Amino acid sequence: MNNISSDHFYSEMTKKNIGVYTLEQQARLRQSKVIIFGLGGVGGLEAILCARTGIGHISGVDPDIFEISNINRQMLATTKTVDHYKSEMTEAHLKEINPHLTTHFHSVRVDESNVLELMTGHDLVLEALDDMPSRVIVHRAAKSLGLPSISMSGSPPHRGFVSTFLPEGIAYEDALNIPVKGKSITDPAVSNFIQDLKKKRALYSVTRGAPKEWAQDFCAGKAGWIITPIRASLLASFSCHEAIQVLIEQPPLAIAPKAIIIDLDDMQHPVSVKTPENGYWEASEI
Repeated sequence: MNNISSDHFYSEMTKKNIGVYTLEQQARLRQSKVIIFGLGGVGGLEAILCARTGIGHISGVDPDIFEISNINRQMLATTKTVDHYKSEMTEAHLKEINPHLTTHFHSVRVDESNVLELMTGHDLVLEALDDMPSRVIVHRAAKSLGLPSISMSGSPPHRGFVSTFLPEGIAYEDALNIPVKGKSITDPAVSNFIQDLKKKRALYSVTRGAPKEWAQDFCAGKAGWIITPIRASLLASFSCHEAIQVLIEQPPLAIAPKAIIIDLDDMQHPVSVKTPENGYWEASEI
């Protein structure tokens, strides 16, 4: 391995891609710089998929450490990585996939004070965060910097949502009917309103098959969000497909307000691309 040039290594690593992507498209991916916010069940797999696809630079942002409860769905959570920072473990793993990959990982929580600095210099944003205020912050910043951003959301039992936000397109808050556009997320009233949307998502999930007792406990702060490795993997895969399509200048499946809707309980249409009837989705229902 030490005697293999970076060009030869990259060519060998990605040669099975060629035919799906052209040599020119693969070269474009090699020059691309992607940042992933959130390195858990969805974001951690996104990082792996981006590295294996041949994206040349990957940044990641996550303040948390791996816990035993992460092992059910987070591909980099193992008995060896528990109690270590997700950002550090993810970066190390990506270097094992491609030692020539350039990376920049941060063990910080994204907020309005640091998001622009973290995001500047990248070509595309993958958002894989589990709290609604941070999602708004990330997509606002991407739009202000003229960057495409991929949004995802997952709800029990087996539902998911993926949408691609282009700089010239609809804003994240408008597409999800979150009436806080132009308001600071640091305002407690705004932050609390957005946080409460997740409680509404939990209650709505009961109508789609989630346990009522869990939703009540979640709203009371007694339980966390429930998610399986299957749902996380699907969200990561569709999000990465959208990202790669944008980077190689091919049409993504779901330019907002369109979305990829996943529902594995729907026997006829477990995965579909849909346009919202009113021009926007309800954040409390996805």
